[in-house]
Formats: sequence, structure tokens, C-alpha cells
Amino acid sequence: MTSIESKRVQYRKYLERAGVIDALSKALIKLYEEQNKPEDAIRFVRKFMCESCPDDAQYDVMKNDLEEAKTHISKLEQELERLRGQIKKSPEEYQELTTEGYKSLMDDEENVSSLLRKYLTPELLEEYMLVTTPAPVDAYLYDCAVSGFEHHDAPVGIFAADADSYDVFNKLFDPIIKDYHGQMDNENDVLQKDPDFGNVDEIENLDPERKYILSARIRLARNIEGLPFFPKLTEKQFIEVEEKVRSATETMDGELIGSYLTMADIDAETQAEMVKRHILFQRGDEKLTTAGCYRFWPTGRGVYHNPAETFLIWVNRQDHVHIMSMAQCGDLGDVYNRLVNGLTELEKTLAFARHPRYGNLTACPTNLGTTLRASVHIRLPLLSKDPDRLLALAEEQQLQVRGTDGGELSTVEDGVMDISNKRKLGFTEFELVKTLQDGVVTLINAEEELEISGQEG
Repeated sequence: MTSIESKRVQYRKYLERAGVIDALSKALIKLYEEQNKPEDAIRFVRKFMCESCPDDAQYDVMKNDLEEAKTHISKLEQELERLRGQIKKSPEEYQELTTEGYKSLMDDEENVSSLLRKYLTPELLEEYMLVTTPAPVDAYLYDCAVSGFEHHDAPVGIFAADADSYDVFNKLFDPIIKDYHGQMDNENDVLQKDPDFGNVDEIENLDPERKYILSARIRLARNIEGLPFFPKLTEKQFIEVEEKVRSATETMDGELIGSYLTMADIDAETQAEMVKRHILFQRGDEKLTTAGCYRFWPTGRGVYHNPAETFLIWVNRQDHVHIMSMAQCGDLGDVYNRLVNGLTELEKTLAFARHPRYGNLTACPTNLGTTLRASVHIRLPLLSKDPDRLLALAEEQQLQVRGTDGGELSTVEDGVMDISNKRKLGFTEFELVKTLQDGVVTLINAEEELEISGQEG
């Protein structure tokens, strides 16, 4: 018996156990015995199989009720956040929460890989317990580490509450940053090079024949100078960020011209459809929820995009701004050129937070430096059958391989995977995009070699 036949047999047994075949048989017999055959046979079968199920009109009413309930819940969540914001914790309360969170993290013997757990020593805890960043933010260590205290499986476990967090809590953030970014041996005062987008003409179309690459995308993250990051943004500041970005997009020209959509004005069905097309973002990550990323949702969130949907700006997804350029092909040069142009336009009216040691600042220390992630979705069916070789080649080229859903390599289907730059800190923007370009060419060459050897064999 072949693999396909075996799967069919197993599937049929499953349907029999679940009673699906019996139910379908009865419904089809009922349809056969019906004297006046209905025009909509599928609707007849559906109604027979589920007599208690709502009809179309009832379904529409229930759907509307559900949307109204979601809207009401969202308003209640916002009001709850406003009330929480009015309750100021005392230093004693912060001390108690920090002590409890730290004890819980250190007592967990199953989850021990967190960088927060690794570098937050009892001595640092005591030193930073009641220290705050400058007013008016006044962020405590607890504001930065609360997510890691609750989610012990977090690989890093800490977010910066504002730009000053990186200096005020430097003895904690610095080793975490150097460890994560592979800079432990770097004793320089400056870890990140000055911005350099290089000669965009040197970045090319990696797959003119569209044989391997399905899409290419490059994104940057930025935070507006002078405003806190999401753990300490007030409702008013969420709105302020959105207004500043919306205003900045009004000067866009050429292919960057587009429209800004406030998330609160987009109905739920349209939002779901936009998320599916990767045009809009959604909330849901529990670690970010604990860190305060989704407070006052959907206030202050939105998206700017051009009609071709090749240039997007997400507002307050996590950092204040996520700038993205993409194409449904392998023309990485076109994608890169558009990204650089878009960033240049934004910088005419917006000043972004930057650190002399770490470069561009983001709330998550894993994304510092260039903040750049360049990636392609590529189909390499033959190379994907040898994951050891694939990963070895990717490692040589300083690339990261994932499934297209963001999962590990094990989630790769039909040889389609996401390939991106592995590094962000310590290199220029141009160096990272060039790394992706050279690495993808190497992988495509390896795939072509396998194709040729297969033909010859």
C-alpha cells in the first residue's frame, strides 16, 4: 500500500469513527426521498444534518451581535486601562512586585534560559530596585522586566520602557544586548555603525525568471524621539504618535503616495482580511500583552499603504513605526530602493530615537542597531530535503531559515521557506541587505546544482 493510499484509509476510518459518513449518508438518502427536489441541495443537506443550527438570517443576527459585543469589550478594556493609569503605584509596591517577580523567575527550575534570569543578579536587583528613568516617564525596573517575570520561557524577558532605560539600567541591558547579538567579545564603546544604506543600485533582482522567489520584503523599526516606548505610552501619547506619523505621510510622492487608515475605523471583517494579506497587524502575543503593548487598543493604531501595497507603515504595532517595502517577486533592489526613499521622506519631519552605543532604539533589545530585517519567501524543494546542508549553508551566509508562518524549519511545506538576515547590530543597513542578496544567490545555486545532478542521474 502506498503512502497516499494509507492516508486515505486512515482518513476514512477517522470519518467513520466521528460519525461523519453516517450523517452524510442519512442526509443524502433524505434528499433522494424528497419529492420536490430543492434548488439549493447543499443548503438542504446542511439543514438536515444540523436541525438546531441557525439559518442564514439568524446567523447574520448572531454575527452582528458578536461584533457589537467585541466593540463593547474593547471600550471596556480601554476604560479599564484609563482607570489603571490613574492608580499610581508607590515605591513600596514596586519593590514588592519586583521582589516577587524575581523570586518566581529564579525559583523556576524548568525555564532557565532567559537572558533576564542570566544577568539580573541579586546585586543588580538591589541596586536597581527603586531606581527610575527621568521624569515624566519615571519607569522602574519592574516596568521593563514585568513580562519576563511572568513568562519565564521568554528568551530575553525584558523591554525598554523608554530610551533612557538603556542607560539607567545599563548594567542589565548591556550584557543582554551583547549576548543576544553575539557581541560579547566587543569591547568598543560603540557597538553599532553609523547608518549607511550604500549604493542601492548594487542590490539586484535575485530571480528575474521568477522560478524560486515568491516575494521579497525589508522592514525597519523606529521610535519617535522624546516619547516613551509602548510599556509607558499614555493613551494621549498613542494618539500623538499616530498623528505625527499621519502628518509625515502627507508629503509622500511618487509610488509612495497612499492613504492612512486608523484601525478603529476599519470594521472587523476588513481587518481580518487585511491581516490575512499581511497589510495590517493584530494583537495576541501574551508576552507583549503583559509588557503593556496592547493597552488602549485600538487607539493610536493604524496603517499607511500605497495602492500597490508595496510600501507600508504600521503605527504602534510594537514600536512607534514599522516601515516596510515588499514585492511579489525577487526584485530585492526595487524593494530596497523604495524602503530607503520612504524612510528618507519620514525623516524630513520625524526625529527618531538613536543611541550613541546601540544605534536605532527599539523597545525590544533584540531589534536594536539597524533594526533591519530583509527576507525572501523562496521555494527550494530539493535543498529543503537536506535540512542539514540547508542550515549549514545558511549559517555560513549569516542567514536565518524559518517556515513562512514564522515557525521553525520543521514547518516548511512544499520547499517554501522564509530566509532573512541573522544579524542586526554591528553592521550597516547595506551590509545586511547585501548579505541576504549574496546568501540567497548561494542557496539558489545549490538548488540548481541539485536539479542538474538529478537530471543527469
